[in-house]
Amino acid sequence: MNNPKRETRHSTWRQVLPGLLVSLAVLAGLFRFFDWQDVILALRQGEWAYLLLALPFYLLSYLLRSLAWRTILQEAAPLRQVFLTMHVGYLLNNVLPFRLGELGRAYLLGRTLGFWRVFSTILIERAFDMILAASLLLGTLPFIFAESNAGGTAAVVGGVVVLGLFVFYLLARNRQWALSTFERLGARWPFILKAGRERLDAFLAGLEVLTSLGRFLRILGWMAASWGMALMVQWMVLRAFYPAAVPLHAAFALAVSALGVAVPSSPGYVGVFEAAIVGALAAFDIPFATAFADAVVLHLLYVAVTGVFGLFGLFTSGARLGDIFQRLRELREQ
Repeated sequence: MNNPKRETRHSTWRQVLPGLLVSLAVLAGLFRFFDWQDVILALRQGEWAYLLLALPFYLLSYLLRSLAWRTILQEAAPLRQVFLTMHVGYLLNNVLPFRLGELGRAYLLGRTLGFWRVFSTILIERAFDMILAASLLLGTLPFIFAESNAGGTAAVVGGVVVLGLFVFYLLARNRQWALSTFERLGARWPFILKAGRERLDAFLAGLEVLTSLGRFLRILGWMAASWGMALMVQWMVLRAFYPAAVPLHAAFALAVSALGVAVPSSPGYVGVFEAAIVGALAAFDIPFATAFADAVVLHLLYVAVTGVFGLFGLFTSGARLGDIFQRLRELREQ
């Protein structure tokens, strides 16, 4: 007789294992480039006062991002709730693979607004992230490499994301056509209708924000300002270990790490994030051990801040982790 709990554990391991292997392989590769004694020395010699200076910018970055997400949601939820729900999602990303925390925050806020409507707004937020990351990479590459194929890659990534946003815009502008097309397809293939017209309708409702130029520009402004604060954090933390750091170093590292964590990895992007930072800073001949110390501290800062606000948000939401995991499992099986 099958054991449902055992099957669930096996299924979870099958999903997590590929990411864990990627993270372990990346970490093993990193450890070949430096001596742990050099990393410890870099940490001991760090100017930790820069971390205190970076913290307000870190919090401001997340506040601005919350304002952007709330604008995408068309102010359907209070800023405090949006801010805390966003951090619950980040907390879940720290313990779950494949950015499942995004589904977690869609579930939490979707209890009042509707899951699919909230989920569509998260997709829009991530699309803005990819556009800004690709733009930042394209903007910094000419100052780093005379010849590089990375610029072409960034252009392709940015182009694909812009195309995706345009498709979302068309769907939002032609909502009734999309719904009627869905119903026609459902008449031929009933399993499509089973997915639910109401879900599609809610999803398209979340895309309506793209039809307003003024709102679109406000979202872009909030997101760009959030990225500006994140750039300040990157620069200040790097200066703690590398006093000669300039904003260009931080900008390139920010862009590469933002695109790098899209690679499947273990929960919390362990290893992949560090590799992206170390690889980016290697372009400026910054020692591997110094760059790794910077990456580890940045990562720990992220985990600490998102963990504190995420736990508080989880407590105030009245939800339990078990409830969220159960809902994510149900969504996976649908």
